[in-house]
Amino acid sequence: MKISCVICEYNPFHNGHEYMLKQLRENGATHIAVIMSGNFTQRGEAAIFDKFTRTRAALSGGADLVIELPVSFACANAQRFAYGGVFLADSLGCADELAFGSESGDSRLLIEAASAIDDERVQRLLGEKLGSGITFAEAREKAVEEIYGAHISQLLHSPNDILGIEYIRALKITDSRIRPFAVKRTGAGHDSVETENNITSAANIREMLYSGNEDAYRCIPEAAAGIFRSAENKPPEGGRMRRLEAAMIYRLRTMTKDQLAALPDISEGLENRLYAAIRNSKCIEEIIEAAKSKRYTMARIRRLMTNALLGLERKSLEEMPGYIRILGMNSRGMEILRAAKQTAKLPVITKYSDLKPGTPEHRMFMQESLCDDIYALSEKSTDICGRNLTGKMIIL
Repeated sequence: MKISCVICEYNPFHNGHEYMLKQLRENGATHIAVIMSGNFTQRGEAAIFDKFTRTRAALSGGADLVIELPVSFACANAQRFAYGGVFLADSLGCADELAFGSESGDSRLLIEAASAIDDERVQRLLGEKLGSGITFAEAREKAVEEIYGAHISQLLHSPNDILGIEYIRALKITDSRIRPFAVKRTGAGHDSVETENNITSAANIREMLYSGNEDAYRCIPEAAAGIFRSAENKPPEGGRMRRLEAAMIYRLRTMTKDQLAALPDISEGLENRLYAAIRNSKCIEEIIEAAKSKRYTMARIRRLMTNALLGLERKSLEEMPGYIRILGMNSRGMEILRAAKQTAKLPVITKYSDLKPGTPEHRMFMQESLCDDIYALSEKSTDICGRNLTGKMIIL
């Protein structure tokens, strides 16, 4: 048995994802476990389809086991997103490799880049360059280039390579025995609106689905497309975040500067800038435009605002996942779980009743449930509360 893990959002699952899973099979993976974001994603957005629908699509497209990445890691920066996913993969205790899409497709170079970032010389130089007012990403890339050369620093310019480097760093931090495996991306690039061989970016597919463009389904495997077409809660026109906008603005307008300062990933007085933007803007996009700067990207501002809506605070960053939540599996997924019974470092749960009230694990699950109840407000027809408590694991 060779178990390969993938950390993902599948927002939504598309042809490029199916291609990657096939590459893992060709590389010898007999079993594939995916660690997938729940109903909110790293961009600070509500997922286009709910987590149970996306779980079913993933299983139809080649995954064997789907594990939920808790929201405090899913709606976070690349470093925390990667660390949470790696922590769960390692906690299975039986995973052999961690696979990820990569522009370079070169695991060796990415391992070297991960070491470069953590080099004390690079860290000192990074601090100096940040003082010049450039963004963190630019400062880090320049610092790595000065010491390690352009062939390494250029990897920090590609979004999937950047995430791959964070996975490798997280594997090192957790002292994991899991090996990294970079799969070279094919087709259109990250966030591209181009389509090549029926492969395009998830962002482009979301845009098409939200506007009702049926061409999106050409870029989605047939089985997954059927699942999405028949989903009970289809993507609302204009996007889910538009339906959550009034709730988000209400939440932001009622927050004090101290409450804003308690949000995850806020620093250097950003709460003052965000507070002023909230009070001088009529909509979400205006707030983002007013608060962003060279140092504070739009993605970071959007995540902060979504964290505010979901009630997530910096103290949530102190808690690591206390359980392995299974969203779905097939027969091979059951084999992974049988292996994990002997090796897992965390309890494996499939339903709410598996948790003991009053424990940290129970609190994290209830936090997830609250976020899912907020997600329900984004449906065309608002759903009731409690889906996370009553939703059944998908078995294919």
